Amino acid sequence: MSDSSDSEDSTYQPSLSPPLASSSSGNAPPPPPPPPPCACAYLQALQGRIRAGAYATTGGDYLEAIFTHREAFFAFPPGHHGCAIVFSDIARDLEERTPPPAGWRADWEGDSEAAAAFRHEAWVIASAL
Repeated sequence: MSDSSDSEDSTYQPSLSPPLASSSSGNAPPPPPPPPPCACAYLQALQGRIRAGAYATTGGDYLEAIFTHREAFFAFPPGHHGCAIVFSDIARDLEERTPPPAGWRADWEGDSEAAAAFRHEAWVIASAL
């Protein structure tokens, strides 16, 4: 006693398109884009110091920071997807950094050179990903 409704249809092929969402208006807004990837903890800490005004650029420490990050980047590239964006943000932060009301700060004298170096490193990281 075989019933055709109990048997499996061998010609069935599932649809590969996503199911249509039912909405009363017919035009549902698209979902928001995912947030941009975060940078590594090293760059987040560096950016925090720069924004707090606690990072001097005259001693060339920014070059050490760039090379330290580059070593970490080439050791594990997947952990640095957002780093090019943050390097650009750091460069912008340095370009827009203004001295305190007390006046000029000698330890910020290298800001323009550091900004150029950070921007270049953003290009290096972006082209390597």
